[in-house]
Amino acid sequence: WQMTKTFEIQTARPQHFEAIAALNIAAYREFSKGLTDETWTRMRSNLSAIDKVSERAVFLIVPIDGKLAGSVAYCPPGNSLDPIPSDWASILLLAVSPDDRGDGIGRELVRACIDLARADEAQTIGLFTSELMTAARQLYLSQGFSEDCEISQRLGLRYWRYRLDLNHPKSTI
Repeated sequence: WQMTKTFEIQTARPQHFEAIAALNIAAYREFSKGLTDETWTRMRSNLSAIDKVSERAVFLIVPIDGKLAGSVAYCPPGNSLDPIPSDWASILLLAVSPDDRGDGIGRELVRACIDLARADEAQTIGLFTSELMTAARQLYLSQGFSEDCEISQRLGLRYWRYRLDLNHPKSTI
């Protein structure tokens, strides 16, 4: 019997950005084995560019016991960048601390982004992910996303765009 941690999703503030960057690097470090040193350096730079991403996205965080256990960036429709169509909402930089995996943090952060997209009346929410991120791809499929298309390689890796269409009638429950 395993007890799962309780957690609350909060909106990040600028004072959280350094911790988000550190979490991203810790969460994505496992993928460095599939990259050259040069491409891992480029990926680390992208993972650390929280100030730049925050210009178009809101970061959601999960603090647990004084440390950051998870984070994600949500871009409302009109703020998404290629390879996500600009009129879609999008999810970027989902990260869960290796110590906190398996507790549903990633799933709840994705759900929070879907809820924000619905509140923003987005017709579609999208994201992109690489061949190395098999657990993330399974998470997205389990949340109703479908593989939309393969996109241009990044960092020498295959990437796919995923989408979830939100244009179904809202529940009246």
